[in-house]
Amino acid sequence: RGGARGGLGSRSSSGELAAAGGMRESADGAVGPRPASAAAPLRSGSAPSLRPSTPKPPPPFSFSKGGLPLERPRTASGAEGGARTHVARPVPAAVKERRWQAMQERERQRKERLREQARVLKGQSRLPPRMEERAREEEAKEREAAAQRAASAAESEAASAAAAFRMRPIPAEVRMPMWEQMQLEEAGRAERISREAARLARRSKLPPRMQEEAESRSRERRAREERERIKADAEKDLTFTPMIRPLPASTSKPAGFRPKPPKPPPPPQPFELLTDAIKDPGGKGTLPAPAEKERVLRDMARDELVLPERRWPYLSTRAPVQPKAPPPAVAVPPPPTTTSTELRRAALEMDKLKRQIEEERTAQAEARRREEAKEATKKVAGALDLPSARDKARREREEAAARRRIPPLEPTHTHTHTHT
Repeated sequence: RGGARGGLGSRSSSGELAAAGGMRESADGAVGPRPASAAAPLRSGSAPSLRPSTPKPPPPFSFSKGGLPLERPRTASGAEGGARTHVARPVPAAVKERRWQAMQERERQRKERLREQARVLKGQSRLPPRMEERAREEEAKEREAAAQRAASAAESEAASAAAAFRMRPIPAEVRMPMWEQMQLEEAGRAERISREAARLARRSKLPPRMQEEAESRSRERRAREERERIKADAEKDLTFTPMIRPLPASTSKPAGFRPKPPKPPPPPQPFELLTDAIKDPGGKGTLPAPAEKERVLRDMARDELVLPERRWPYLSTRAPVQPKAPPPAVAVPPPPTTTSTELRRAALEMDKLKRQIEEERTAQAEARRREEAKEATKKVAGALDLPSARDKARREREEAAARRRIPPLEPTHTHTHTHT
């Protein structure tokens, strides 16, 4: 594998060298010169060359031309390397062609050919007589309508050309003073609104406390307005106004102005309370004094029993509540009734009475049945000479008493020995 791979690699490399040097490779692998008739393979301009060109080194840096742009080389168009002269290209012939008009003309010719073909086919085809007559009538109507339209258009054009301009009269609304009337109506409307608002304000009332506050504010406002009006009437003739020139900012303070030094604060003095002399006349120095404390406690106890409670939400005394006799009972009148209620109540009572009667009848029938069964049992027992239930119970009681009186017999054990 390695040899084959190496052979292939050598062959491909030799082929590349042959292509690069203008040589050709025969079928047997021999490499020879390319014949003159064989043309070199074409390569696109974007294809990379076989051997990359070595970049040209930049020119050495010069202090005299380091910060200046490079000079443009001299060309044939500009001897000193100036801007090239603009040469306009000729306008393409497609721009001057009337393609849109040609397309429109071809479309018109195609439609005309289709109309001609339809006309030929219509002349060749034979319709039924009735349909043919109807088609002729429709064509005649269309021709008449087209003629009428053309005549009316001609008449209208002639009439419009012959008729002279005639101005219409100015409407009366233009001459009427509508703006002044609108202003008057708006003023009347505003006056009506103010009168209605005043009437509603006179009729409406606030709660008593708020109404009193509102009236007091209105009285103060009226009094203030009246004072201002009186003051304005009194000062309307006083038109003199003194001319006072404000001092400039630079001369607002004299040159030798010196601010006064601030006064030192007064020294603090001790504040002595005279509580000892007021609360403790004996001079023992206890605060509060025992006598004063006892007096305050007595006042508190008295307040709890006498003074009313002033805190929200109620006013009550702090003393314990004493029991009170209940208020006398008030006779509550019966609720009013209606005819339907009375009838319903009577129907319920009748149903209840019927149920009671039915229950009584059922109980009586059950009692009679039991009595009859008992009598029948007695008769059967007397005929068969059988003891009654009472006798059976009495006999059972006697037998039970006899069994309790007789002690039970002790069992005897007999021992038998058998000898073999």
